[in-house]
Amino acid sequence: MPLPTPNPADLTGTVVALDPTLQLHLRVYAAGQPGRAPAALDVADPHSADYAHYLTPAQAEQRFGPTSAQTAAVHDWLTSQGLIITATTPHYFAVTATVAQTDAAFDTQIEDYQTTVSVGKGQNFTTHQAAAVGGFSVPATMATDIAAVTGIEQTVIPDTPAPAAQKPRIRAKAQPKTQAAGYQCSQYWAQHTETIPAAFGHTSAPTQLCGYTPDQMRSAYGVKGSQYTGKGATVAVVLEGQSPTELADANQYFTSHGEAGFAPGQFTENIDSSVDPSCVVAGEPQGDSLEESIDVETTHIAAPDAHIVYVAADCSTTVGDYVTNWLDGVTKVVDGHLADVVTGSWGWQESVLSRADTAAWDLTAEQAALEGIGLNFSTGDSGDIGQSQTMDPHFAQFPATDPWSTAVGGTSLAIGANGTVVGDFPWGDNGTEINAAGTGYAPAPPGQFLSGSGGGVSTYFAEPGYQQRVVPNTVATQHGSGSAARVIPDISADAGNLWDIGFTGAVTDGQYGEIIEGGTSGSSPLLAGLEADAKQATGHALGFLNPALYELCGSSAIRDILPVNPSDPPAVIGSQMFFGNNTDYLTTFGEDATLVAGRGYDDATGLGAPTPSFVTSFRQF
Repeated sequence: MPLPTPNPADLTGTVVALDPTLQLHLRVYAAGQPGRAPAALDVADPHSADYAHYLTPAQAEQRFGPTSAQTAAVHDWLTSQGLIITATTPHYFAVTATVAQTDAAFDTQIEDYQTTVSVGKGQNFTTHQAAAVGGFSVPATMATDIAAVTGIEQTVIPDTPAPAAQKPRIRAKAQPKTQAAGYQCSQYWAQHTETIPAAFGHTSAPTQLCGYTPDQMRSAYGVKGSQYTGKGATVAVVLEGQSPTELADANQYFTSHGEAGFAPGQFTENIDSSVDPSCVVAGEPQGDSLEESIDVETTHIAAPDAHIVYVAADCSTTVGDYVTNWLDGVTKVVDGHLADVVTGSWGWQESVLSRADTAAWDLTAEQAALEGIGLNFSTGDSGDIGQSQTMDPHFAQFPATDPWSTAVGGTSLAIGANGTVVGDFPWGDNGTEINAAGTGYAPAPPGQFLSGSGGGVSTYFAEPGYQQRVVPNTVATQHGSGSAARVIPDISADAGNLWDIGFTGAVTDGQYGEIIEGGTSGSSPLLAGLEADAKQATGHALGFLNPALYELCGSSAIRDILPVNPSDPPAVIGSQMFFGNNTDYLTTFGEDATLVAGRGYDDATGLGAPTPSFVTSFRQF
């Protein structure tokens, strides 16, 4: 019986035989009992009698986990094939096996796919990828017991370098709050304007924003002064490594802005002994300590009374390790029901993953839905084109593309002097510099694409039911070029117009400071915080959000993000800080390469952005 392929979709190269005695480290995932996915949809569907009737982890395991008979059958079959079981969890068996044993057990051939690439100046580099040739299957007697086998792609072939991991988050480092040419940044939208060389019929433009404060962000999303503050809800931030100063940094940040930080016990950390907490932050003051601060502080901005638990995943060196380690982090939240909603500011281009990887992921995602835990993931910060020639055009980022995830994209939010929203644009920044003579631009406006919200059509997942009545068929099928597929984002929030973030190492290593940040690394925890507020408002966790979310399409809960006029787009002048330098740009908002905003659902912003009534809108279900 065929299993999901363990090969990534972008697999290429010349097939070379592997040493049959080479040892592989695999995970054999148990399929569990039938009915998991339909039951998970029922508790998430506002039209179902089971809506919001969530299971505990123990109930989910009893009803849909593997039975003792299934576990025994898989155990006995693995050992009969000569595979050595090194660990057993409720979800999988960890096993070691030689290439020859794996070939025999799964009726396949594991070989070395070698690809030689040029790295410049006549130098070549050969990559090695262990993968299956032909099918990958188990006997029919095991077909209902085994869901997927992962780990083959993580094999390090002796005497070759390990495959380099794709950077999980495609983002540029922001800079301290300075302006390169002395333009006075604006504390709110259009506070200051400057004379510029003529562009789009204008000879002046507002200056770039200094970075929004927590008070401005709370005001814009209706949290300021609201009785709904996330009290009684928990948000899990899943990330690699750990910043040892996060709690102190967050409290200093909020105190400096006249806001309450974390009460004792309101922020906790869940870190296994197997996780090296220094694996990222050591020597990397703007590495994941920055990401952790974005996630934690932004969640607290949106839900100031919610409990936040930081769940650390181990650091990784290959794509396969990233997938495994972060899946383990999310699984830890689900197995222990540590939170009501998870936010993850990371992901990978779908084609670097195997169907076995995504099948294993779905088992945990479905369990999360059964328990009423929502999974939010960012869609990326590079539009649909990426910043690297190694990435396919029109890529969409997993796990945001997984139908069991809420894919959170970005907008560019314009907050006025009184804290209200005066504009909200699709996040797609293009920029050009004023020329040396100060008479024009090089290149001509709008210039080059700098950054923008990820989005697009999945190549792995069919269109889920909750999207079918809302997503235009032309979008889901890429204008008829394929079958209807999953499209992201589902919803968006501010990402392009940045806000203040404080952490140790922001400006000088070892010292606390503030920079401005955002991206979809910010919009995902922002939405997670609003979901925590909504739990308080509705009296129950929202769980897997998408079925209810798509019911709100066109309602006052979601602001439809409309396209900008390309002949007269909104623009600002000043340092383009998200792009990662202190060069002054004329930055225009609202246009990606091929992602296009429009009325209703679109692949640039999804359904749109939350309004101040978003938090209370779920009471109708």
